[in-house]
Amino acid sequence: MLSEELSIGELLKLREDIGTKKFDELTNKATSDSPTTTSTKKEFKREHKRHPREVSSKRKVSVIRKNTVGARKSRDPRFDDLSGQFDETCFQASYGFLGDMRSSEKAELQAELKKCKDPRKRDQLVKLINKINTSEKAQQIKAERHQMKVESRKEALASAKQGKNPYFKKKSELRRTELKMKFEKLKKEGGVDKYLAKRRKRNLQKDKKTL
Repeated sequence: MLSEELSIGELLKLREDIGTKKFDELTNKATSDSPTTTSTKKEFKREHKRHPREVSSKRKVSVIRKNTVGARKSRDPRFDDLSGQFDETCFQASYGFLGDMRSSEKAELQAELKKCKDPRKRDQLVKLINKINTSEKAQQIKAERHQMKVESRKEALASAKQGKNPYFKKKSELRRTELKMKFEKLKKEGGVDKYLAKRRKRNLQKDKKTL
């Protein structure tokens, strides 16, 4: 190699005399011709035509790879026509046992709460029981709304059978009916004042946020 045969000063002088381009060509040729840099490429063959080809581990793998297989598209079954239409009545009939499981779990937690003396664990049990109570109330409200829709649809179909124009209630009308039923239920249980106090407190908190 030239770098080994000549000193740095001689190399710089040679580059000035013959030019940078010639100097680079000369050094590159000397490097390629040296026996230390020559390397024989190993050919990787398959042992059998059905076996995968062996690849050298020294070869860098590209970060961006081409996907030869078609990419799978994720789909949400709730909004996909292939999954069919959601039927609330069928769902309640199929998964009604979840309500029974929730009730039995709450009974177990309440029994454990009576025996528990650790204040930290008691707080955890109370939170779990309140969570189940909230879930049960939400399910009850959902079931009542579904029942209202079913009854409204039955009335419309009955009117159509009698030769009258069927009238399907709007969401606003169903909402008013729901609020009326809720108020009557609270009135029977004596919880109107408590409900109104909660409503006032909630409205005050909203007003404080807006100010």
